[in-house]
Amino acid sequence: MQSIGQRLEEARNRKGISLREAAEATKIRSDFLGYFEQNKFDYDLPEIYRRGFLKNYARYLQLDPEKIITDYDAQELGKTRANGKGGSELFGQIEIKGSAEDSKDSEKDEARYGHIAPRRNQNADAESAEEEDLNSEKTFYLKIGLVFIGTLALVFIVFGLIKAILSSDNATLEPPLRTPATASQPSTGQSASAIASNPVDQNQISLIASGTVYVLVKQKEDNVVLYRDTMSAGETVQLTKSGPVDILFTAGENIVIEHSGERMRPSSSGTAKITIP
Repeated sequence: MQSIGQRLEEARNRKGISLREAAEATKIRSDFLGYFEQNKFDYDLPEIYRRGFLKNYARYLQLDPEKIITDYDAQELGKTRANGKGGSELFGQIEIKGSAEDSKDSEKDEARYGHIAPRRNQNADAESAEEEDLNSEKTFYLKIGLVFIGTLALVFIVFGLIKAILSSDNATLEPPLRTPATASQPSTGQSASAIASNPVDQNQISLIASGTVYVLVKQKEDNVVLYRDTMSAGETVQLTKSGPVDILFTAGENIVIEHSGERMRPSSSGTAKITIP
């Protein structure tokens, strides 16, 4: 007949798992499980915990836990008898009919040490293990919920910012343009005919960033987006338009617009929209 340890080891091998994996699944130390499979039950651990761990391990390996505990009791009782000790240390108090004096001694021992009810304590250990697993699951789902809420809040903030820019009221957000005081003049040696031979392309727009600014350029006639991105200081973007365009930006103080040979800067800072004919 196979020993308890042999049955446990054989069942674990059938499942194809290691002692470490079994320890993680049952929340029982791997060295305790190794002792069980080696049929060693005399290591330093209170009897009530040893029995509870053994029962939980048998249940995890899909063995009959009651059968395993019964065989364990029989095995430990045999060892106790071989060592000349009574079975009360293993199973608690056993009432034996005898003289009145023996009965009194038994009552004194019970009052001193209490009565051990192994089955009830085993159930308590099982309930404690289940409660620990439930608490771990709750913590896991709580973390997932917090990550989801944080991501959702970030998405709402980004969409809110974009919506605020796109839905800006032209009457309040479209600042006039001002031309720099020093405009470029043709040199004295350049004739009027030379200037006429190099007309300025009215459909060309240059965006020049002096700082970080988000820019959206969209044609008014067909709503085609010509440019949408964040520009960095010193960056220049050349665009070709068809008809009037709306230019939206988040930092008017950080952008210069070049059109028809002139460089212009918005007269106000912050988020606004202007129209280039």
